[in-house]
Amino acid sequence: NGIVSVKAKDLGTNKEQSITITSDHGLSDEDIEKMVQDAELHKEEDEKRKEEIETKNKAEQLIYQIDKTLEDGKENIDEAQKEETLKLRDDLQKALDEGNIEELKEKIDALEKAMHEVASQMYAQQEGAAPAGEENASAQDDDVVDADFEEKK
Repeated sequence: NGIVSVKAKDLGTNKEQSITITSDHGLSDEDIEKMVQDAELHKEEDEKRKEEIETKNKAEQLIYQIDKTLEDGKENIDEAQKEETLKLRDDLQKALDEGNIEELKEKIDALEKAMHEVASQMYAQQEGAAPAGEENASAQDDDVVDADFEEKK
């Protein structure tokens, strides 16, 4: 009937000791029902708070990611694109500091779009490929081998 029971025996002396941890008091059905009703009552507030926290976390992660990407790919990013992205990053940081969730969501979307542009530019210049959306016949790999795969059971 306890929460935890532990029994130990010293093999050298054959002495035994045991301990049982029990609950002094539990919650009554009435208390449980009250807690459930309280949780339901505050459900909407909790969901709103959760959304705010997740949005702020996403903004912080995006700011970190932008800084890292701009630093790692600084040779392959157009200066105008870099400046625009930094401005958007600063706008996002300002919205984060102010705590305006709706503005924060808008700034996240704008910065994510800029991030995609930066990434496309980095990879296009790094590989000597054409910008995203344009075909580049020289990017084909002649070492590609087609193969069949069969899984044994």
